Amino acid sequence: MNEEVRLSRLRISRRRAMSLGGTVGLTGVLAACAGGSTSASSSTVPSSTVPSSTAAAAPSSASPPAGADLVTMLNRANTCALTKEQTQGPYWFDVDSIRADIREDRPGAVLALALRVHDLTGCTAGDAATAVPNAVVEIWHCDAGGVYSGFQSASQSARQNGRPTGPPPARATSEKSAGSYSIGDAEAATTDDATYLRGAQVADSQGIVQFTTVYPGWYAGRTTHIHCKVHLDKKTVLTTQLYFEDTVTQQVYGSAPYSGHTGRDTTNTNDSIFDRSGLLTIQPQGNGYLGVVNLGIDV
Repeated sequence: MNEEVRLSRLRISRRRAMSLGGTVGLTGVLAACAGGSTSASSSTVPSSTVPSSTAAAAPSSASPPAGADLVTMLNRANTCALTKEQTQGPYWFDVDSIRADIREDRPGAVLALALRVHDLTGCTAGDAATAVPNAVVEIWHCDAGGVYSGFQSASQSARQNGRPTGPPPARATSEKSAGSYSIGDAEAATTDDATYLRGAQVADSQGIVQFTTVYPGWYAGRTTHIHCKVHLDKKTVLTTQLYFEDTVTQQVYGSAPYSGHTGRDTTNTNDSIFDRSGLLTIQPQGNGYLGVVNLGIDV
């Protein structure tokens, strides 16, 4: 395991995460969104920088699109396409955290995300979709070493003969979410207090949310992915997963801290869950990457 990944896991707890000041109430965010919008000229994710020791180098053949027009990028992506409903997976719990930067102290290549929620009612492929403002988009994913926050001890012990296996199933629980944006969803029983690489944002007037995270790692049996939910009026209307082109992932994994986690056995082509409706459009940005996708729902 990469030493930076190991040490950062020892430092994180939910109590620490909640004391960072990086979370705000949903009511306050909704009020802020009502007072402003994301225009085509201003919808950008700022360039992010990370130490060279933890960032995967951006492809040298592409020009970094610092200040890229997100609306233009999103309009070129999979508009008017229904995003496939997919499994929640065994490692979700209601972190109830409205925050844009979900990294905490996770090492890895910076990944800026822009996700747009739109309504497909009456929409045909290639047309402009109707934005869904004030939708709450929640994401969570594993760290560079393949471990989910809240399930560190279980995941770290998931090895057979020195080879990493998929994280074991989470313990069953009867707990249901009861937070500011999710009510009634089944939660897994966590094994620790960590909350890294989990959080939610409220869509602006154009249905867009933005996150700063790190490029996800991998674990046996699954391709690289990000879990995603869309909530409307505290009800989950979409549960899906987001994916990456394998060529980009292969390049990212060639650098620390990813290179210390070897034995990857699953790509998009042999993953039993992968669906192209969740494939992110990725561009290099600074020392990291920018990924965008449209989340098409039928409301």
